[in-house]
Amino acid sequence: MGRPPSGLDDYLDWQERLENYKASGLEVDVFCLQEGVSRTSFYKWVGQLKDGIPESMLAEKAARERAESGEAAFVPITLKASPVEIELPNGGIVRLPLGVGQAVLVEVIRAVGALRPWKGPKS
Repeated sequence: MGRPPSGLDDYLDWQERLENYKASGLEVDVFCLQEGVSRTSFYKWVGQLKDGIPESMLAEKAARERAESGEAAFVPITLKASPVEIELPNGGIVRLPLGVGQAVLVEVIRAVGALRPWKGPKS
C-alpha cells in the first residue's frame, strides 16, 4: 500500500532535523541512530529538501505563520434570520428570506408539503 504522501509537517520536521545534523558534526550513521530514523529516510529527505520546501507547500506555511501571529485576515460576514418560517403538518420547515415572490413561496410549500412525514433526528 505504501506511505501516504508527505505533508507540510513532515517537510518542516525534516528541514529542522537536517539543520540539526549539519550543526551536530556527527556521522550520518550516528545521527540517524540518535534520531531513530533510517539512513534511507535520511537520504530521501536530503534529496527532497535540496531545493527547500516545495512551492506548493510554501503558501500553506505562510498561512500557518499568519494564523499563529494573529495577523490572519477574515472575511466579514453578515448573518440574517429568515423572516418567514412555515412549519408544515408533515414536520417540514420552510425558511425563506423577505422579498421572495408568491410563486416561489407556493412552489416551495407544495414541494416540501409533498414529502413524506418528517421523522426528525434519531435520539
